[in-house]
Amino acid sequence: MNIDKLKQKILSKINQEELEKKVKEKIEENSGLLGEESAVMLVAQELGIEITYEDDEEEYDFTIKDIADGQKNVEVTGKIIEISPEKEFNRKDGSTGKIASITIGDNTGITRLTLWNDKTDLIEGLKKGDVVKIENAFSRKWNDKVELNSGSELSIDKLKKYDESRYPILKESYKISELMPNFSGTINAEVVAAYPKKEFNRKDGTKGQLKSLILKDDSGGIRGTLWNELADFEVKKGDIAEVSGYVKQGYSGLEISVDNIGIVEESVKEEKPVEKMNISELTSFDGEYVTISGNITNISGSREVQFSDRNAEVQDMYLNDGTGMVKIAFWGPNRNILNDLKEGDYLNVSNCKLRTYTDNTGEKRADLTYNYMSELKKDESASEKIVEKITAIGDILSGSADSSDVTVIGMVTNAYPVNEFSRSNGGTGKVRNIMLDDSTGSIRMALWDGDAETEISEGDVVKLIHGYAKESGEYMDLSTGRFGRIEVNPEGISIKSPRNYIADLEEGISTEISGTVVDYRKQDVILSLCPNCRKRVSLVDNKYTCEVCGEVTPNELLVSNLTLDDGTGVINCRIYGNNVEKITELSKDKLKEMNLDALSNVLGKDVLFYGTPSFRNDDLEFAVKRVNFADASKELEVLKQL
Repeated sequence: MNIDKLKQKILSKINQEELEKKVKEKIEENSGLLGEESAVMLVAQELGIEITYEDDEEEYDFTIKDIADGQKNVEVTGKIIEISPEKEFNRKDGSTGKIASITIGDNTGITRLTLWNDKTDLIEGLKKGDVVKIENAFSRKWNDKVELNSGSELSIDKLKKYDESRYPILKESYKISELMPNFSGTINAEVVAAYPKKEFNRKDGTKGQLKSLILKDDSGGIRGTLWNELADFEVKKGDIAEVSGYVKQGYSGLEISVDNIGIVEESVKEEKPVEKMNISELTSFDGEYVTISGNITNISGSREVQFSDRNAEVQDMYLNDGTGMVKIAFWGPNRNILNDLKEGDYLNVSNCKLRTYTDNTGEKRADLTYNYMSELKKDESASEKIVEKITAIGDILSGSADSSDVTVIGMVTNAYPVNEFSRSNGGTGKVRNIMLDDSTGSIRMALWDGDAETEISEGDVVKLIHGYAKESGEYMDLSTGRFGRIEVNPEGISIKSPRNYIADLEEGISTEISGTVVDYRKQDVILSLCPNCRKRVSLVDNKYTCEVCGEVTPNELLVSNLTLDDGTGVINCRIYGNNVEKITELSKDKLKEMNLDALSNVLGKDVLFYGTPSFRNDDLEFAVKRVNFADASKELEVLKQL
């Protein structure tokens, strides 16, 4: 191809400055792995300019990313990235075989072709950087990667004419950001962490060893592993090293399995021992490997995560050291470590990879990943064990509790239906609200998605473990958040509603009362409120008007005031929302139709009300949170104990 002629075609549509700018952008988009000629060709394609070649193209449209497990007669072109020379091996029958391989790549991926016996002769005369056409190969999966193998009709031909833009540029040395999975290359980088040599057991019962390094240059970082004899190589933090090896995708990013290492410049820094950090400090150390200690507060179930090229299993553990809480992810086989652990265990965890991010509230968070160079030790004698602290709802409402981490136990006084909603990504979510009361106060709790489906009824005891409280308008709400979880009717915990006579009620102390409905206030059961300021609205000329906000469409609230008599006294009881439907045994629509007639049907009923007494206009009134009907036989037993 005559690249100068192609540039002239492009310049007929854009000027020289625009061409140079677009070429530069293409090279930068491909991390410097694209040459100028290839970039010019991409610009031409975008502008709809036909690219012609002096000879017919010999390349296949089939790319490496199109190769799938089990294909036959695979025909593909690629640039040779690595050649593994011919080696002999002994077969079980005593005969000798031969094996060789080449690794090829295009701009869609990289794969290896294994050559057996007489097919090893096909690599003769080939070298790294050649573009070859492979025909009649077959594919199979090996170690979770799809590779090519030599069939009986396999052929490999070196191409003289090809489109350079389709293939990666090969270099003597790469920046870390230029590395790709299934790629062999050399980098020059600083050793920012060097971990002690570790031994491991192989499947055949022999011992192996490894040493892990964290390498960084001005473009990024990568983990490197030195295996077996190479693990004896002396390297320390601060050294500048030349490292060659095979790059693969690990659970927490790219990794390089080191084949060769040399020290370019020795460090003059004195290496300090790794110090344990407080969890509250972690957000300042993005990308580092850290060591922490704390109690296990929760171990999640295993879940599957889908990546673009694979699926992986992960399980999370949450650790609390008194200064904060952090999630540690255990991927793949590392999940087995959690089998011998339980909530409450005190652990020392070292060399975990740290990642920071900003959550949907704008707060900076830290997560850790446990990998094969991390270590975990359980400390049975630790004096720093954290004792579970139960937070009173009253302390949350008054603002005297740390709302970012609360464990609350309360009785469900109201359990509302599950509501579905549409997410911004097109998915569907679920939410359910319940009201919890622990005698110091009452608070709403939002249950999302899976938690929303949990079977919870009024009167159940719910324990929220390591949740959080947040302001929602004029109210405080509880939520599980990213660390919390709920238990319904946990073993060994029970809350009995305290029972009192009306004559013995004290302001602000939640309790249960029993009595007979003897009267009701003559007011509409539907209260129309302004949706903006919550003031009562007036109906004028068939239009609802707020004295503050003007004409509005009101919110409708069910409300009724019933008088209860238990023989020791009478008290006005204020009832709202679905509790009005429960006491009248009528739907909202039916209540709107019947209005006061519905309340007349309640007279004479024996009921149980749970709520909180408070003074209103110098009279003690009872705000009802839960409604039940009295069972005469059970009531006699309860009254005997009062």
